[in-house]
Amino acid sequence: MRSRLFVAAFTAVALLTACGGGGTDPGPDAESPHAARADGAELLFRGSGRASAQNPAFSPDGASVVFTLFREGYNEGAAALRVLPLGARGTARAKPTTLLDEADRAAVNLPGSSWSPSGEVAFASDRAGRDEVWVLRPGGEPARVTAHEGASGYLEPSFSPDGAWIVFQESVEREGSGDHAGSGSLWKVRRDGTGAVRLLDGPATRSDNRQPNWSPKGDKLVFQRREGDGDWALYTVNADGSGLRRLTRGRGEHTDPSWSPDGRWVVFSSTEGGLDLPQIFVTPADGGGRPVRVTRDDGRYDGAPSWSPDGRWIAFESHAGDEDRPSSLWRIPAPGTG
Repeated sequence: MRSRLFVAAFTAVALLTACGGGGTDPGPDAESPHAARADGAELLFRGSGRASAQNPAFSPDGASVVFTLFREGYNEGAAALRVLPLGARGTARAKPTTLLDEADRAAVNLPGSSWSPSGEVAFASDRAGRDEVWVLRPGGEPARVTAHEGASGYLEPSFSPDGAWIVFQESVEREGSGDHAGSGSLWKVRRDGTGAVRLLDGPATRSDNRQPNWSPKGDKLVFQRREGDGDWALYTVNADGSGLRRLTRGRGEHTDPSWSPDGRWVVFSSTEGGLDLPQIFVTPADGGGRPVRVTRDDGRYDGAPSWSPDGRWIAFESHAGDEDRPSSLWRIPAPGTG
């Protein structure tokens, strides 16, 4: 999701096999899960009316996708958590089920590592009056992880691969200064709410750090960072807060990062190269290569990508045009799978 304020190495040829020419939206009446774009992307789910489906994240077994459904449009209104069952071929096999839906409350998951190995989903919610981190097992009751005072919000939680820790962002907005105003810090906390540690201090470094995602090995985090009024860039940092390293350097806004299942690649949304609308890209996680474009529909915003556990697919949210209109969920073959 765009920030609410905004087994060999793959070759370039292999990375481009999933990319075709520009595509078009199959239209508001295209409810079939097999609807496709010219770049090879296939529709997974579209809500009705103004409902906006966002932030797809695969379950550990790849059998389902959790996502956030905003009721009043893109990032607008109350939001529920839904789970979309997937069939053997990875397409939707049934209508989504409800994980959590509370009137006038917003429950929002992060694309990427939203699930623990035991099947719990981490999410942020204002159900207790301010944004806190919660976890929920399908069929269970929400369990609160964080409790804090002050005006900041605890958002965008991501599970460590062993399920023992959750990393999240603490966001503080400076009133009246708009989308370039945030001061986001990164924290981690144990699943039971103890041992909270601040990893990166946004206000102290005059930076905005958001959407952290844990690596499959549990040794690193990838996240988006902005310094001053600059563009969003992707960074990695060790799980103890050391070793900060910039991952992207090309022109454009780089956001929504998460990892490939082998930890060698990062998938993200970007306007790399001067694009008007963000598309899905991948880049080597060691920073040693250039981003390679995966989706290719210049008339659509594509964002919030997540890689499937078997490495075959990338799910993402998408809508036509540059306005924040309701989005739908899509998937595209992951680079190198043919």
